[in-house]
Amino acid sequence: MFESVKSKLAEKNGGTVPFEGEFKAVKTKVAEISENKKMEGDLVFMTTYMASAMTADVSRPELFEYTANRYEYISTKYIQKVVFFVKRWNYGYAEGLRMVADRVHNDMLRSMFNRYANSIESGVPDGDFLEMELGTARNVYRNTFEQGFEMLKKWGDAYIALLFSSMLIAIILMISVAIYAPSGIDSALNMAYAMVLLTSGFGVTLMYRAVPVDEKTIDRSMNHWCSREQAMIDRLQKPILGITAVGVLLLLLAGVNTGMVYLMIGLLLAPLGIIGYIDNHNVVLRDEDFPAFIRGVGSIMEGKGTTMVEAIREVDRKSLVALEPLINSAYTKLNLGLEEALTWERFIGDCGTNLIAKYMNIFRDSVALGGAPGVIGKIVGSSMLSQVLLRRKRDMVATGFIVLLVPMHIAMVGIFLTLYEILHTMSKAVTNVMASLGENQAALTSSDSIAGSMMGSMTMFVNFPEDKMVPFVMIILLMITMSNIIAGKVVVGGDRYMVYFLSALLFAITGMLILIVPPIIEFFFQIPQFGAV
Repeated sequence: MFESVKSKLAEKNGGTVPFEGEFKAVKTKVAEISENKKMEGDLVFMTTYMASAMTADVSRPELFEYTANRYEYISTKYIQKVVFFVKRWNYGYAEGLRMVADRVHNDMLRSMFNRYANSIESGVPDGDFLEMELGTARNVYRNTFEQGFEMLKKWGDAYIALLFSSMLIAIILMISVAIYAPSGIDSALNMAYAMVLLTSGFGVTLMYRAVPVDEKTIDRSMNHWCSREQAMIDRLQKPILGITAVGVLLLLLAGVNTGMVYLMIGLLLAPLGIIGYIDNHNVVLRDEDFPAFIRGVGSIMEGKGTTMVEAIREVDRKSLVALEPLINSAYTKLNLGLEEALTWERFIGDCGTNLIAKYMNIFRDSVALGGAPGVIGKIVGSSMLSQVLLRRKRDMVATGFIVLLVPMHIAMVGIFLTLYEILHTMSKAVTNVMASLGENQAALTSSDSIAGSMMGSMTMFVNFPEDKMVPFVMIILLMITMSNIIAGKVVVGGDRYMVYFLSALLFAITGMLILIVPPIIEFFFQIPQFGAV
């Protein structure tokens, strides 16, 4: 269907689709930004793999060939280009590395390829170079990561200040409308929408650029198995999202209070959010246990000359609380004689973590090539431990931001709703007073009397445009809620299910405030009614 529409558009526009070039340029730029953000961590994976493979004394062609086949690394496609230049065009590896480096947009990868080319020409052994390069990659990644969450602290505070400023503009506009009741307020309301959208978008973009990349969950293209919680989310998300969409549509058509709609969204997404939060917690714990596990297995394999199955039997599994059930399951399968490759693939899938998937494959491949298990275990464990420790620092920053974000969201939504309800209540009270004056209104509103001056001031709160201000308030609250959900997801990281968790939390809070603020204001804020004059 889409292809036919595309062909029709191309026919009507001289063989080209309107704005096709612009869309491609934007898509390319977005992909380039995403790749650059992930490159530092990806180079740690790739150099760890290459350094581990070199413990087996593989030749340079074998090293590049094995690395080029690791499709889970972003930098693999550039290694494939080097192999292509060497095999098809008979260039040397130094020349191939330089040619690819000239076409690479990422500065760190370009620098690494140029250093590798210089090392080859200088006669430095690949193993020595990769050992030094692995240290460099770890240090650069650590420095970039630490700079990222230091900037994240500042931009998190800036985001909250920006959002409060835009909310202040919306509040001032709402008060102005209540006082003066202008006839044409659509442009003013649109300006408030634009201010909230621009400030929230600007703050979220700044945090996204500053936040370091840390992919926690496994890439499904690497493994068709996943953790139990991830499998539950996969089964539940389609029916729950469908029910949520239909429920929201029906409630809106029935004219139900918007607070009930928001509360329903929060409650329906709560199961996905809770399961996702549990899985995120388990992923973090498993990643923290894995460095000790892989080092222990490698040391036992090399020290006793045993297989990996025997090493797992002797490793101290009691200290690996998060990984112990999964290790026991893999050990049982291997003891039963099941296929080793499928057993470890299932183990990686059950863990459901990106780091374990990458580093477990590095360890197994390097050992299969004939490398020293003890050395490989130390290399893999050290690389993963450095990333796990950096993740702890980021999680501290993310926890602080979420702890601040939730009260801030409650305060902004509560203040906005409270002011609206006060203005609305005051407008209704003043309108009732003006209507009750009857025939005495003309005499009281005479400019020569004190009462006339007072009544002239009261007329400012008459004709409050409730039909336009109610949608304005609800749309502003929706924009704030969505902005805070996106900001929280950017800071916390993790898989898509963290969006469900934050959506359930913030939509439920917004819905409850919409429902409870009006009766509270009505109870505490009452304007006395005037009797006969």
